[in-house]
Amino acid sequence: MKVAGMVKIKICGLLRPQDAIYLNEAKPDYAGLVFDQGRHFLTDEKAAAIREVLDDGIPAVGIFVNEPQDHIVSLVNHGVIQIIQLHGQESEAYITSLREKTGCPVIRVVSVRSTEDIIQAEHTSAEFLLLDNGRGGTGKSFNWKYIPALKKPWFLAGGIGLDNLKEALALHPYGVDISSSAETNGYKDREKIRKLVDSIRQYNRENTL
Repeated sequence: MKVAGMVKIKICGLLRPQDAIYLNEAKPDYAGLVFDQGRHFLTDEKAAAIREVLDDGIPAVGIFVNEPQDHIVSLVNHGVIQIIQLHGQESEAYITSLREKTGCPVIRVVSVRSTEDIIQAEHTSAEFLLLDNGRGGTGKSFNWKYIPALKKPWFLAGGIGLDNLKEALALHPYGVDISSSAETNGYKDREKIRKLVDSIRQYNRENTL
């Protein structure tokens, strides 16, 4: 069955300007820069260096957990990020305020443990949902059977790689979020990125109207 719309591609967890070069070649739809402490954490300076290399046509998504708004606003104002992704317990008032200050779209992350988690999250004013396993960055999938029909556009994240990519795309998300499966020894891998992006583009050509 062919469906309208093409699944978007988000490559998350860039660490080096070299990673931006790989993305410029493969041309995914979004790049993810992580500002939360963890394996993919970036300082503002490192993120700015990546953004400088990254193609202007690839929006950078800043990933945050309960971050002070002033920091996010500064990154937006300096052109480092163009979209905001929130993984913490940020309130609707926080989201509204952040959008007013930045004008940026917001992705609200849902830690999926049940269908009800997703249904409740769809009431958010954020433009997108991102469905993930736990806090995110685990490299593991949640039970995709929990995903209900959704009106709000949503990204699917968590353990997506070449082995289960077609299954993920068949769920008709707005986009897929890929990180660890695009890496070798903890760093982005040019060939893996190319194969993943090419596979998604091929699926889109074969299965969209």
